[in-house]
Amino acid sequence: MRDTIENTKRILGLIGSPRKTGNSELVTKEISRHIAAPHTLRLIRLPSLNILPCKACYGCVMDNPCPQKDDMGLILEEIVHADAVIVASPVYFLGANSIFKRILDRGFLFFNILQKTYKKPCVLVNLYGMRTNIGAAPHTLLTFASFLGLDIKASIDLHAALPGEVIMDSHNINAAERLGKILFSKKKSGAGSGCPFCGCEFVRMKRHTFVCTLCHGKFSIDKEGIRVRIKEGDIFGTPEHRLLHKEWLKGMKDRFLNARKEILRAAMQYKDIGEWIVP
Repeated sequence: MRDTIENTKRILGLIGSPRKTGNSELVTKEISRHIAAPHTLRLIRLPSLNILPCKACYGCVMDNPCPQKDDMGLILEEIVHADAVIVASPVYFLGANSIFKRILDRGFLFFNILQKTYKKPCVLVNLYGMRTNIGAAPHTLLTFASFLGLDIKASIDLHAALPGEVIMDSHNINAAERLGKILFSKKKSGAGSGCPFCGCEFVRMKRHTFVCTLCHGKFSIDKEGIRVRIKEGDIFGTPEHRLLHKEWLKGMKDRFLNARKEILRAAMQYKDIGEWIVP
């Protein structure tokens, strides 16, 4: 009995919808049903949390406590203690629920837990009503998971417009089953039609090549429409490599402090221009 308890996996479901028993919640629970390993499912309804905006103080970069006293610590702690993560969000106006952007704006805090979250398996699910209006939703969840260092087993988009509709479609149920089975396996789903390195569908055009906006990988497309890898991006990698970004940020603050008086003198000429509108 003790061995069973010790071997029980801890699954964290991050629900990006305020609706109770909505599509995001239901698909997460359906995925959980197909995870073969003994597990518990812990759920966080992200829109219910208090996530305050970043104050741009760089305190966390300099290894000081974040001055914002909110629920960011709760999210990060639960991810650290989870064995795997399921992230599901509805697609709203050309994107995921805004709670993910609020969390990402505080993303420098990810550096503090990166060693503990690196390579934890996760799956990402975007639930949309109109495929043509899916916008930046997949990119947002990919960014969230990638900068936490999670091992993204799959990122999929499922059609489910009406509340609870996701479980009424056999295609969605089958997809949830695949996600449950893949979560703790060595397999990953294909990268789809996006970046051949990370699967992101947002790219920048550079003459005859494309640069991924997420991992910065470079690739081209040949005459047969096949994506040809040119150079892997340098954004991700081991925690040690990622933490070089933090050191660079520290250097940028030092650079500002050294030039602060000169910058403030130049900025003073703009101080009284315009009229602020306040509520």
